[in-house]
Amino acid sequence: MIRRDTDQTSMSLRLAEAAERGEAVEVILVARGVLRPGTGAGRWRLRVDGRRVLSFDAGAVLALTPVGRQRRGAR
Repeated sequence: MIRRDTDQTSMSLRLAEAAERGEAVEVILVARGVLRPGTGAGRWRLRVDGRRVLSFDAGAVLALTPVGRQRRGAR
């Protein structure tokens, strides 16, 4: 299922179905935030929107693109 072919509700439903079935899936997503080393070898943490933290293994990264920093409070 590709996002451009569906809406957010349909994607959420598909994610919920996969989770309920315990399916092994490959998820490709784009996240923008501030990168920091994580705990453990090859682990990284990405602070998204200044609040949420996404933790991941370096082996999961397909690409990395530097972006300009947003001013605090800007959206």
